[in-house]
Amino acid sequence: METNLDRRGFLKGAALGTAGLVAAGALAGCSQPAAAPAEKDNAALADTSTPSAGYNSADQQWAFEVAPEAIADDQITGTEEADVVVVGGGMAGMVSAASCAENGLKVILISASTGPVSRGGSNNGVYSKVMKDMGIERMDPTWFYRMQYAANGGNFKPALWYKFYNHSEEAINWIIDIAANAGIKTTIESGPMYKEGDPMYTPTAAHAFYVDDEELHGAIGNGEGYIAAELGRYLTEDLGVDVRWGVKAEQLVRGGVPNGTEGRVDAVLATDGANGYTKYVGTKAVIMATGDFSHDKDMMEKYCPQAVELCDFTTEVNYDQGIWMGGLMPGDGHKMELWVGGAWQKEPNNIMLGRPNLPGDQPYTSHTGLMVDNQGQRFMNEDVLGGFACATIMHLPEKTGYCIWGQNRAEAGGPWGAINYAHGEYFTTQEVIDRWDNDTDGFNIVKADTREEVIAQLGLPAETIETIERYNEMCAKGEDTDFYKTADKLIPIGEGDGPFYGAAFTPGFLTSLGGLRNDEHLRVLDANDQPIEGLYNAGCMIGNFYSATYTFAMEGMNYGACCITLPYVLGQELASGELDA
Repeated sequence: METNLDRRGFLKGAALGTAGLVAAGALAGCSQPAAAPAEKDNAALADTSTPSAGYNSADQQWAFEVAPEAIADDQITGTEEADVVVVGGGMAGMVSAASCAENGLKVILISASTGPVSRGGSNNGVYSKVMKDMGIERMDPTWFYRMQYAANGGNFKPALWYKFYNHSEEAINWIIDIAANAGIKTTIESGPMYKEGDPMYTPTAAHAFYVDDEELHGAIGNGEGYIAAELGRYLTEDLGVDVRWGVKAEQLVRGGVPNGTEGRVDAVLATDGANGYTKYVGTKAVIMATGDFSHDKDMMEKYCPQAVELCDFTTEVNYDQGIWMGGLMPGDGHKMELWVGGAWQKEPNNIMLGRPNLPGDQPYTSHTGLMVDNQGQRFMNEDVLGGFACATIMHLPEKTGYCIWGQNRAEAGGPWGAINYAHGEYFTTQEVIDRWDNDTDGFNIVKADTREEVIAQLGLPAETIETIERYNEMCAKGEDTDFYKTADKLIPIGEGDGPFYGAAFTPGFLTSLGGLRNDEHLRVLDANDQPIEGLYNAGCMIGNFYSATYTFAMEGMNYGACCITLPYVLGQELASGELDA
C-alpha cells in the first residue's frame, strides 16, 4: 500500500511514528466524494470552513450532521440481496465478511477502494499458538485490565474489552492459520520491558506477518499487506463472497427510506461512479467498516479538536491509501449512520498519536533521558510509553519537545530494542552508537563535541545548559527530586562524555478512533441507547472502546480487537441467530 513513511518509520495500527511527520503532497482520489448536504436555512451551515464561529451551540447542527437529499428511486438502477452487506475493504470489513461466510451466511462486500487495504501492522492477541511456541506467557487480565480501566478514566465500555480478551486467542489463531496456508509467517514484535505491576507494563502480544526471514530484522510490522491481500483472495476464491471494489456507499436505507430515521436498516445505496446507484440489501445485517473520520475538518473540529493542527485537509481522499500521517478517511460511514438516527458516543473520542522522533531504549517508549521544551526546561518524567509522551508534548509550545544525551548513554542505557524487530532482539552498544551516528531511524539527530553545540543546533536558548547541569546533579545523587524518575534511568550528560546528541520532535497524527455508540454486540445505538436494528460497526468505527489516550500499552489493540476479534465474533453471532430481533 502507498505510504508516506519509509520502512524504518512504518506506523502500525498500534505502532509508532517518525519525527513529527504529517501528510504532505497530493493523494490520488479513486472514488467520488460523498454527496453534498442539501441547502438548509440554518446559520450553522452558512460557512463550514469556520465552524468555531457558531457551530457549538446546542441548538445548531454541523453540516455533516444534516442528511443530504435522499437518493431518488429513479437513480437506483439495480438491487442486490444477501444475508449480510459489508461496507469497507480494510481488515475489519474483510474479517467481518469472512466470518459471516464461514458460518454459512451469504455476503456481499462493497468497498470504495480498488482492492484490499491495510493501514496497520501490529495485531494484539492475548495468547496464540505462536506465543506458545515462543515461550511467551499469557497475560493476566485480572489486574492489567483494572489498571487500563483507571488509565482510561472508566470512560469506555468494559464489556467490549473483556469480550476481546475471551475470544482473542480463537480469532488470532484463525488468522494465523489463514496466513500460514498462503505461506505467510507470524511472529511477535519486540516491545517494552517494563515489569508487571508498573503502570507502563506492556504485555507481549503484538503479532506481525512476514514472508522472508530477513524481515525479522527491522521490517516486521510492514507485513499487514500480505494478510490483507490473502484475505481478499480467500473471500472471493475460497468462500465465494461477492466482492465489489470501487463501489462507494452513499446512503443507508432505514424503514425502506434512504436516510430514514425509523425502523430497520436493511440496505445501503452505493455507486461505482458510472452506472447510477445499486441498492445492496442485507436481510440480516449491514456492517459498516469504512475507517476513520480524520480527513473531515469539521468532524475533527467537533470531536478531536486537539489534533486538528496535525492534520492535512488539503489533499484529496484516497480510498486506497495505506498508512499515512495527517488524516485518512472522511468519515463516510459515520455520517451515514448519523443521518439515520445513530447517536455519537458519549465519551471523548480517542486519537492515535504516532510516537515521534524519540530515540528511546525500547520500542513504544519515550526517550527516557533528558527532555526539555523550547525554553530548555524539563517538563516531565520521561520514563513513559510513547503514547503518553505524545499526549504530554501536545501541551508544549509548538507541540515540540527536545531530547539531549551523551554517547555514554549507549552503554549505560538499554537494553536497546527497536520497532519492527522480532521479540527478543536487541542491539549491542556499538550498534546503538552507529544507529545514532548514521541517523538510521530517521530521527534527524544532531551531533556535536560539546553540549553547548548540541543546544545551539537544536535552536534552544543557551540557558538550557543549566537544566542539563541540574539533571546531572540529580543523576549523581541517584534521586530525581523534580519528576521522580527511577535511579536506573538517571544517566548523566557529562562534559567529558562526548560526543553529544540531540533531536527535536512533534507528535504525528495516525487516526481517529470511535464514533457512533455501540453495544457489546457492535450494534449501533440511537440517542436512547437502543440498538438500530440491522446496523453494525467494525474497525475504527466501533464506539465506546477507547477514551483518553491510545497508550500503546496493548500493542496492536486496534487491529487485534476492533479489526479482527470483535468482527470475527460478530460473524458467528449473526449466523447463530442470537442477534435477530
